[in-house]
Amino acid sequence: MRDGLNIGIIGCGWAGEKHAEAYLMLSGVKVKAVADIEEKKARNLAAYLNSLWFRDYRKMLEDPEIDAVSICLPHYLHAKVSVEAMEAGKHVLCEKPMANTLKEADVMIRASRKNGVILMIAENVRFHSFNLKIRELINQEIIGEIFLVRIFRDHKIHDYLRKRPWFLNKEKAGGGIWMAGGFHDVDALRMLIGEPEEITLFQAKSVFPELEGEDTVAALIRFDNGGVGVITESFSTKTYKRNTPLGCPSIINGGFGTINVISDGIEIYSEKIKSKDKFLKVRIKENNTFLEEIKHFVECIKHGKKPITSGEEEKRTLAVICAGYESLRKGGKPVKITY
Repeated sequence: MRDGLNIGIIGCGWAGEKHAEAYLMLSGVKVKAVADIEEKKARNLAAYLNSLWFRDYRKMLEDPEIDAVSICLPHYLHAKVSVEAMEAGKHVLCEKPMANTLKEADVMIRASRKNGVILMIAENVRFHSFNLKIRELINQEIIGEIFLVRIFRDHKIHDYLRKRPWFLNKEKAGGGIWMAGGFHDVDALRMLIGEPEEITLFQAKSVFPELEGEDTVAALIRFDNGGVGVITESFSTKTYKRNTPLGCPSIINGGFGTINVISDGIEIYSEKIKSKDKFLKVRIKENNTFLEEIKHFVECIKHGKKPITSGEEEKRTLAVICAGYESLRKGGKPVKITY
C-alpha cells in the first residue's frame, strides 16, 4: 500500500458527512471520491472535500487507487454494497446495523475472509468516552459483580425520519427503533456487561402512524453472568432534555454499589470507596465518537489488525436484535439467543 490512504464514501447524507469530517482530521488520509444517487448531495460533499463524485458507486469501486470505503447507506443496502466493495478489493467501514438479517451478515463476513480485506462496522458506542470509563470502573470491580443495568434511548425524531422515507418502510429499515437504536444499546451492554442469553421484547402502542416498524419498545435481557438488563427505545418520547448521553447506560447496579451516568460524568456510590459518604463523582467530556472509530479503522488497515467492531463481533449484536424480533412475533415470550 502507498504511504497515504485513499478513501471513498458511499452515501452522502448525515452519516456520510460525519465520516467525511472525521477523515479530514486525519493525516495521511484523503477522501478521493464520494457517491450518491442524489447528484446534489454528491456534488456538495465532493466540493467540501475537494474530491471526485459519482452517482453510481460502482464506478468508484473500479478505481484501483481507492483503498477503502465508508458505506453510509440505508440499512437494506449495507450487505449488498459491502460485499460488492470487498469483492473489488476494498476495506469496508459499514454503518450499523451491519445488515437486516443474520444470513446477510454471514455473506459479508465470508466476503471479507475470501478477499483478505477488513470489514468493520461503524458502531460508535464502543468508542464513547463515557462507556470507556464505565468499563474501566467495572473492570476495577468498584461496584462488584453487576446484577442489574438500565439503558434508555428516548428521543422524538419524527421529522428526521420523514426526510428519509426508507426508514419508514419496515422491510428496508429491517424493523423500527429496535433495529435502529436497539442495535446501539445492545452493543453497549455487550461491551460493558457480557453476552445476553435470553431476551423478551414488548412493543408499546404506536404514536407515529407513518412508521411501519415499531416506534417504542421495552426489552428485558438476561446475561450469561445471571445479571438482568432493561432497555427502552423510542422514536416518540417528548422530553425537555436528556439526563444521560445516548448510547450509555443510565444506572448500573453491582453487589458493592451503583454507577449513575449523568450529563457531565459518572456518580459512583460504593462500599469500596474510602470516604465517609462512600461517594465519588468523575467528570467526563464527551468525545467525537465518529473520529475515534474512523481512527481505529485506519489503524486496522495500516497495521493489519482486526477491528474492535469486526463483522464477527457485530453479528453477535445482530443476533440479539433478531432474537428480540422473534420474541415480539411470539407475543413477548422469552427467546434464547443463538450466536
